[in-house]
Amino acid sequence: MSGTPAIVLHLGAPQCGARALQRALSTTPELTTGDSTRLSYAALRPGSQAVLSGKALRRAAAREVSGRLDWSGTEGPPLAPLDRLRRRRGGTVPLVSNPDWIGHAESFAEALPDWFREETGAPTGLCALVRPPLDWLNAAYWDWGIWSGRGFGSWLAQMGMPYTLGAALARWAALPDTRLALALAEDDPLPAAEALLGTDLPRPAQGSPGALPPAFLGFLMRNRRYRADAGDRTAEEVFRRWCHVAGAPRPWAVLPRHLGPLRAATRADLDLLLPLLPEAVRADPRWQLSEDAYHAELIRGRSPLDDPEELAALYRALVRGVGAAAETAGKPVPPLQPVLATRASAHSWDVALARALEHLIALDAGLRRRRLSLGR
Repeated sequence: MSGTPAIVLHLGAPQCGARALQRALSTTPELTTGDSTRLSYAALRPGSQAVLSGKALRRAAAREVSGRLDWSGTEGPPLAPLDRLRRRRGGTVPLVSNPDWIGHAESFAEALPDWFREETGAPTGLCALVRPPLDWLNAAYWDWGIWSGRGFGSWLAQMGMPYTLGAALARWAALPDTRLALALAEDDPLPAAEALLGTDLPRPAQGSPGALPPAFLGFLMRNRRYRADAGDRTAEEVFRRWCHVAGAPRPWAVLPRHLGPLRAATRADLDLLLPLLPEAVRADPRWQLSEDAYHAELIRGRSPLDDPEELAALYRALVRGVGAAAETAGKPVPPLQPVLATRASAHSWDVALARALEHLIALDAGLRRRRLSLGR
């Protein structure tokens, strides 16, 4: 990004690690880049338009079940406090994040015309993490589509093509006096985010920023009280904070028969996106929806959600998470049953997993209440 920007907007994209980045920034909101630029992450207090930064932001985020704050408002993007934040002069560059902004270039240009004039002096920094179409659509299905009860193809036919990153980012890039930087997000998006911002980001102590394990998604599907719909994320957020299933495969839903139609449906958008990407990123064969690039996933097929060995690994991760949360809370570790035999039924696994998850949710809620009462 040439020239120190007046403000940096993280535009998303959805399904490209925005929540993981926001958690990292909420943990460490004051950052220094490799060229000594000081970034200050700012967000809105939940339910209001009060701007938080620094220690106040970190404390407020720690009390949220998601562990993060962003620039989401109750009624559309709150742009007035954003404009005030940009006008401050304090030796730091404000950094704000909302993955929904990727589709609102015109709204920003209309509401904040002074930001997008060549004579403003300091450019507006724009940054986004992106994914190739197959990776993005697969992630979107497991985050949104699976709760509809439809398979991948049926869900996509109902939705229409939701992959429009190229068109959206091209509109942002066309705005005057902006500097757009893009990076390729993998399952763990934090390395790409570090490259994008030019600074190190904290990693979760126990949890994982990547995709949810298929076994956990299967548990949530069979036990909808823990995730009633696509927007109900309490159990997921608590699991992410405390649990990591080493070696868990990412969930996969795309089949070989989907490739041809998807190549045709995404070609026009990729024609807009690829010129915006760094050359090294454009060389990745996944942008061409190459079958070779996804050979292992396509051969394996749709992820099973009740694999016995994966359920055992999930249970062990939950038990470790309960132990870590109990130790942090200064409480005894609650009794949990031993790992079941792999021949156990899905119902038996669900009973054991639910008991562990209930303990974990309760311990996590207690820790967040304690932070609230102590003001930290």
